Amino acid sequence: MKETKTVKIKIWGIVQGVGFRPFVAKLADRFGMKGEVLNIGGLVDIVLSDTPDRIEAFLEALKKEKPVPAEIVHINILELPYRDFESFVILDSDEGDDEAAMIPADLSICPDCLAELQEERNPRFQHPFISCMVCGPRYTIIDKIPYDRENTSMMDFPMCEFCYGEYTNRHDRRYHAQTISCHECGPMLEYRLSGDYPTESSSLKVSRQEAAAIGLIGWKGSGTDAQKNAEPLAWAMNLILNGSIIALKGVGGYYFVCSPFREDAVKMLRNLKIREEKPFAVMFQNIEEIKNHCSMSEEEERLLLSSAKPIVLLERKQERKENGKAPGSGTAAQWADTDKSICEEVYRSSRFIGAFLPSMGLQHMLLELCGPLIMTSANLSDMPIIKDEEEMFALMASNPNLAGVFYNERKIRIRLDDSVARIIDGQPQMIRRSKGYAPVPLYIANKLSKHKMIFAAGGQLKSSFALSKGPFSYVSQYFGDLDSKEACDLYQENLDRMKELFRIRPNLAVCDLHPLYFTTKFTEEYASRHNIPILKVQHHHAHVASVMAEHHLKGTVIGISFDGTGYGTDGNVWGGEFLLCEGAGFDRLGHLDYVRMVGGDTSMKEGFKSSMCYLYHHIQRGELQWEDLPQVWQEDPRWPMVKGALEHGINTIESSSMGRLFDAVAALSGIQQVNRYEGECAIMLENEAASALQRGLEPVPMSFAIGEAGPGGIDSAPIFRSIVKALREGIDKGRIALGFHDAVAEMIRMKCIGIRKEKGTNEAALTGGVFQNKILMEKTLHLLRKEGFQVYYNISVGPNDGGICVGQNYIGMHYMENKA
Repeated sequence: MKETKTVKIKIWGIVQGVGFRPFVAKLADRFGMKGEVLNIGGLVDIVLSDTPDRIEAFLEALKKEKPVPAEIVHINILELPYRDFESFVILDSDEGDDEAAMIPADLSICPDCLAELQEERNPRFQHPFISCMVCGPRYTIIDKIPYDRENTSMMDFPMCEFCYGEYTNRHDRRYHAQTISCHECGPMLEYRLSGDYPTESSSLKVSRQEAAAIGLIGWKGSGTDAQKNAEPLAWAMNLILNGSIIALKGVGGYYFVCSPFREDAVKMLRNLKIREEKPFAVMFQNIEEIKNHCSMSEEEERLLLSSAKPIVLLERKQERKENGKAPGSGTAAQWADTDKSICEEVYRSSRFIGAFLPSMGLQHMLLELCGPLIMTSANLSDMPIIKDEEEMFALMASNPNLAGVFYNERKIRIRLDDSVARIIDGQPQMIRRSKGYAPVPLYIANKLSKHKMIFAAGGQLKSSFALSKGPFSYVSQYFGDLDSKEACDLYQENLDRMKELFRIRPNLAVCDLHPLYFTTKFTEEYASRHNIPILKVQHHHAHVASVMAEHHLKGTVIGISFDGTGYGTDGNVWGGEFLLCEGAGFDRLGHLDYVRMVGGDTSMKEGFKSSMCYLYHHIQRGELQWEDLPQVWQEDPRWPMVKGALEHGINTIESSSMGRLFDAVAALSGIQQVNRYEGECAIMLENEAASALQRGLEPVPMSFAIGEAGPGGIDSAPIFRSIVKALREGIDKGRIALGFHDAVAEMIRMKCIGIRKEKGTNEAALTGGVFQNKILMEKTLHLLRKEGFQVYYNISVGPNDGGICVGQNYIGMHYMENKA
């Protein structure tokens, strides 16, 4: 008989809130092993006494059979003095030490719970908040680690006898499921209607068949479990199908909900959100519904079905119209006919639909009644998403466009919008990292100990921050633009919360160079208050570093960082940059030639102004003639204001921004004059290029003038000459747009070849908001790979400003390593 020993198995990873301890206990029972398992502040400790062979077999089974949401990052095994156990037990959680803690993101409803939701004989039939050990809210309800019920907002809902029985049964799939609930113990679906609507149930206009479908018939006084949610569901369905907007409480905040088939409702929604042009996301019940309206690849389908359930940007199909207009009102069965057309008001000028699938039982129930629904974050303009009932009730009282609020009493601790992603180059890429992904940390390879901690503040737009402990970088959720006091307050509130949750006390603060960013001012005050050093990082360097962090790149990397604006080390606005990056440093090896722009950072809203600045620049240098401009541009009444400002240097700044160049080309070509939302001019330019590709049109030949490697060296004058000539000849603007995309991709290829020849590096990183342009991204990848470059880009964080906190974190880590 082999000698037995006692070992401690310490596991780092996503092992909190995913059924890991119950899984370990069941596995030990299967192997007939004795010992204990314990949560320690986000880690798991397992102590076993058995033979070496059986312990090894246990470990292999643990790795292979772990719960689906769990992730094992690292395992450490330590032999202890022998202990004799009577059985295998789950110990009460311990607050633990200062190791890097990891908790899961919110998990969408699992197949088992979805089946129970729809099974009439199941005790949780039609329970809107059904969940188990492998699904349900996590990050949005947690107060502190360890993840136990008493440390979440579920503590407000004492378990009934039925739920407690499952919770304490080691062989039940809800064993130690902290979000366990049912019709008896809640939370429950409740509602409040606007004062414009009667509250008597007799006012409900539903057919008998529809009522039966949601258990409404006989609900009054019957007290059956499934009928407890029938009245609010009936009201929600009726309001939506009759063209109203409701507020619906989700996992990370409220949604505004209406039918995507009702043009009148969508117009009201635009008024409610103060959202003139930007598309709305549409939630569908299943993949088949999405395929009726969107084109979809296998990779896009897998992303839609993933546990995070992100909004995925899909190419929309040409919608069928009925009698020249979108469908009118009708019954639930009629509305559920997904062959109807989504009205143009939903997507406006976009060629994409942001499609996503339900992540909780309540959403499944409502979609089954109403068909596809617009579910957009309940916020006004650029304000944070609403999470509390009081705020939502106050909004309904003051806004006639909101017909009802459908809520529950489970408190949301952390606001989270839905994440947004797309498939690029055959793999998922994050655009907005939030629900379903935050706060799962990124691993950034370095030699720092767990005592080295960093606060990376991020940027001003699409803001997020990062907190790191050793190699683990915890990236916050998306906060949007920090242009309102409410958004800034939310940013600070979440920083304090994440620091406490993950026990992080930064030794270094990192921020952007821009002196007017909220994040810069905040970081300066934070560093002073906590007496820690501050490191200021150039914006585009941080973009490139975010790619280096994700892909663990070492040595020198050619960074191609294109966006709208970023404060440069010379005080000018950068945005069309070629950088050579290594560790915490960079050299600027090339950029778009500077052009004097009117309006500084505010010029990003006015594409026509960017176009006029570029035209003036090239006319002054003799590279264009005034009389060559199209007549409509010569006669534009806005010229005197722009020329006067440029001639006298009033509110002007030198800019190398690729984003502003895209705006200028879109405006000059007659495609889009103004950005009603961020990046609209560039998006419309890409749409025209996509249309030209679809129609098989040839691009207008055009190119940049590229000088030797070194500062500047990329002149746009030939681009403008080609466009002006094409406009005079009446050439299709789609051909112009496609030619411009080709020219930018070719310029990147040529510039990278020149840098490789001079510097010897073969790795390139594409980043910045401009590379959200799918046509440009894929053309550039093709050209660089054809030349033998190893090309990298952002995946886990967005190429936009939402990802720069990771780059700042990476640079801060290398800075600390160099100081050690």
